[in-house]
Amino acid sequence: MIRKVKEDKPTKPIPMWKKVAYSVLILVLVFVSGSFYPNPYTLHKTKKSVEAYYTDWANKLGLQEPSMEYENDVQFVKALSKCIDYINFTTPRMERVPYEMIMGQAALESAWGTSRFAIEGNNLFGIRTWGDHPGMLPKGFPKNNPWQVRVFPSKCASVKEYVRILNNHPAYEDFRSLRTKQLVMNNNMDAIALIKTLTKFSTTPDYADRVIRIIERVRKLENTVATDKAVNEPKKKVPPKEKVSNIVLPKDKPEEIK
Repeated sequence: MIRKVKEDKPTKPIPMWKKVAYSVLILVLVFVSGSFYPNPYTLHKTKKSVEAYYTDWANKLGLQEPSMEYENDVQFVKALSKCIDYINFTTPRMERVPYEMIMGQAALESAWGTSRFAIEGNNLFGIRTWGDHPGMLPKGFPKNNPWQVRVFPSKCASVKEYVRILNNHPAYEDFRSLRTKQLVMNNNMDAIALIKTLTKFSTTPDYADRVIRIIERVRKLENTVATDKAVNEPKKKVPPKEKVSNIVLPKDKPEEIK
């Protein structure tokens, strides 16, 4: 008995729009995964993993914190630079604060490291404490004042605490948001733009402008080829400057953020 073989029906051609849609979908998936061309988000994720590895490695090495010794503005910049490098080496990139921003605020708040709080309390930013840490009372303030200017074991320790405050305090959410955007899109941080987000750091209306002027001065100091005499020449001896920081921190949630 001969069976009839059923003829196959002719296959319908795939519409062109489906081919195009499929090709676009494949390209999108490849781009998102970063396997064809590393996109900013893939690069950022990879760098973050690498930085986390080296940060953990540096912490295990127990690198020694540099001391800060200086007698003039140039030496202050050089000493603070070493401290910033030390902190950055043990801090993930996404949690770092721009070098110029730290330099500008430290120089302004501590009068280039000559304020009483900087000399006697190692506090370069006028960071306050509400009793949980040793502190110094500003001259003329009553003994029952609710806060004091915090005393640190070293000047570099005050820089580390300043970085921690900006990374954790809710008052500086705008700073963290813009920093993330800058790093993801440009792989760089704009100190001038970021300093303008610290509207709650000080009650001084033109605070950002003052810091920016200090940053410009720091740039000039760094661009100037300083001779050994200029670098090592000490400032004239002057009485330590009294400077009370205008840092604004909510009284119910001061800088001691866990």
